Amino acid sequence: MKSTILISIFAFAVGLSACGWNPDVTATPITEPWASMGLPVKENAVVWGSTDKQFKAVHKEDRKAVTTKYVEALKAKGWAMDSIDESSATNTFVEMSKGAEKLKLDIYNFRNTGVIIDKK
Repeated sequence: MKSTILISIFAFAVGLSACGWNPDVTATPITEPWASMGLPVKENAVVWGSTDKQFKAVHKEDRKAVTTKYVEALKAKGWAMDSIDESSATNTFVEMSKGAEKLKLDIYNFRNTGVIIDKK
């Protein structure tokens, strides 16, 4: 009986800890130009870097889902996808442009999925 209770408590604790997603980054406010780009950071995401030239976030979803969300969000704001490289087991690289502006996205495995965007 005691062992059954202990096993139940252990299983509950393991299940509860698996539900929590708490990436080891410090949240920072999203700034321009990123704030007006409609990036998918409202749910299951933490922005941890935002300057005029670089954006960083971590997402709960997997790399494929996050890549799709970013590409769709940027296309909706007039950005065109120039190239995508999915040959790496750990990173997806996307290049996008809008007129003379260029973005380089690195979407990588990190506490689920990390994103770094460099603006050129």
